[in-house]
Amino acid sequence: MARISKLFSFSNVVACLALFIALGGSVYAAGKISGKQIKPSSLPGNRIKPKTIPANRVKPSSLTGRQVKANSLTGEQIDEKTLTVSAAALANVQYESKTLELSWKLGSVTANCPSGSYAIGGGATLSNENGGTVNSSGPSPLRTGWTATGYSWGESGPTMTVTAVCVVVEKPGSSVTSGGAAYVPAG
Repeated sequence: MARISKLFSFSNVVACLALFIALGGSVYAAGKISGKQIKPSSLPGNRIKPKTIPANRVKPSSLTGRQVKANSLTGEQIDEKTLTVSAAALANVQYESKTLELSWKLGSVTANCPSGSYAIGGGATLSNENGGTVNSSGPSPLRTGWTATGYSWGESGPTMTVTAVCVVVEKPGSSVTSGGAAYVPAG
């Protein structure tokens, strides 16, 4: 019994009580603090867990393009009505053409863009639609030009003209740098 009475001395009881109050107070505070009790701008960014702030908590127009991770947005997340193309960007569009005479055979021709440019569009036309047909028309494999194939059913067939619409791009997969327009060539 004497041994138990030593354990319940005044100093031991006060020390245990202080320990329980200290531990219980922080547990109580952790369970009772809400976002409403935190002052605005009082938490630094390194104190917020990654991926815990939902989109509806981000102030509209508060993020810039530099704060968005590259290739993290898809076409579904962009409002097309907000995109604009300046007249300066249109001044940097180049058109390259190449012509091929078709005669009793399938012919193919590519209009190549200047170095550093990539095809964002194009097409093919025939000088005489009654003398042949355009079989296919599309970007070249590396998107550095526009390729078309055509066929003529006469000895002296029509000419097929292929036109590529070209813009300057930093590198494939990046945005257009000319005039602030935004175009990302597909794979």
